[in-house]
Amino acid sequence: MISWNLGPLHLSAALPYIAQTMQKEAAVVLLQKVLTRKATTVKFRRELRQMFPMYECYIAAGSHVDVGNDENDKTLVEEYASNKAQITVVTFLHKRVFQTNALARTWYKPRDMSALEHMVQGCVLWLEAKTCDNVSISIVNVHQATAKQHDLRRQVTLLLRAMIDAALMQRRIMGGDFNAALSRYGYAKSTSALYDKVDKFFQDFVHSTHGTMIESEAHTRRDLLRGSSASLNHIITWNLTCTNTCTMQSSTSKVDWVGAECNYPA
Repeated sequence: MISWNLGPLHLSAALPYIAQTMQKEAAVVLLQKVLTRKATTVKFRRELRQMFPMYECYIAAGSHVDVGNDENDKTLVEEYASNKAQITVVTFLHKRVFQTNALARTWYKPRDMSALEHMVQGCVLWLEAKTCDNVSISIVNVHQATAKQHDLRRQVTLLLRAMIDAALMQRRIMGGDFNAALSRYGYAKSTSALYDKVDKFFQDFVHSTHGTMIESEAHTRRDLLRGSSASLNHIITWNLTCTNTCTMQSSTSKVDWVGAECNYPA
């Protein structure tokens, strides 16, 4: 399983990194913040299928690019806004492992749309998939709201939790950029209370739902100008066992991060 926040990065610039990732032949690949031109989602999906024929590709597209206070990202957004870009989360499922008919599921009610703001489009992709052995599994790709949008983050988390509580025994993989960390370095003391609150809320969500956390050994976000870094991309599993090796019993596991050598502020 691989999760990587690539941007915001336009598809043409992201493709070398996507190709590098796909060479690892992971069963599940979750990408966030890939920018494409608006109204080209079908074409985008078709091109990815042609480039990576061993994978089935699923895309959730939106119009909002959430950049927080990063001036570099704001410049990117202005540039791509002039080209009418849209932000996406992209999920690849390997055909050797999964059947090709996964269904996208709505994770919120119509009454929630106003409170969820931009998160209803291009930020969460919930799939109901089946393995080639006909085992049902939910695959959830998440690009969570920023730390300063605490109320919005809370609303998203509560709705995701409601989905989990409605099917406690369902096998499930949830991965992506949660904008919350298990470890941080170099952040200003003035922001420590905010980030502590965000990080604790995320960790409580994982523990209270009895998820198994898989985090990266390397920090998945680095700001080279400020000298700060954090581990923001995570994978959480529920009710999964590694039948070829062992049952995942610990609350936290660690893996290498595929993007460690080419990470930029995102």
